[in-house]
Amino acid sequence: MSAHEFFDLLEQACQSGRARSISLESGQTLFRQGDDPPGLPFVTDGQIDLLRHTETGRSVRIHVARPGETFAEASIFAEHCHCDAVAAGPSHLRLLPKRSVLGALETHPGLGQVFSLHLAQSLMTARRLLELRAITPLTERVLARLSDLADATGALPRQMSLISIAADLDVTPPALYRTIAALEKRGLLTRPERGRVRLKLA
Repeated sequence: MSAHEFFDLLEQACQSGRARSISLESGQTLFRQGDDPPGLPFVTDGQIDLLRHTETGRSVRIHVARPGETFAEASIFAEHCHCDAVAAGPSHLRLLPKRSVLGALETHPGLGQVFSLHLAQSLMTARRLLELRAITPLTERVLARLSDLADATGALPRQMSLISIAADLDVTPPALYRTIAALEKRGLLTRPERGRVRLKLA
């Protein structure tokens, strides 16, 4: 079941009716770390970055929500948000209120299993990012991420920017660009146009 299908199913079970539509400009936040959780958001257009602040004040991107995805699912069961949700560009969301979601899960027990599966898939995605960030050297880390994202022809999704990949891997854009240049020199990828890369598949 896709995230879209899951969200629609949950919306139908909510007694409060349809989800609320929200539009965000680039840099605008849906919620901040420590806020009361607003509910379950679904991205219809744009991109939402989930950022967590460390004790030293550093901001770390822990997840990216793209069109067709939900995010911050665990906050439904939390008293406070554990990160910021910031629009990476003009973005549009649908939002089901927290109380409505909890009510739907209580009155429709079958939804609990569906929700658990959805959470498990989100957790696997988050764990994969942690695994990638532990890979050294950086050339192998970047190659692993590009391999995850590439289609059967070696092309990356059009909406996937190199800056976004750098944030996924917790490296600076200049470091990523240097690494891509090194991989190109090794003949492992090509750069067909500015800001785009294509893996050379065996």
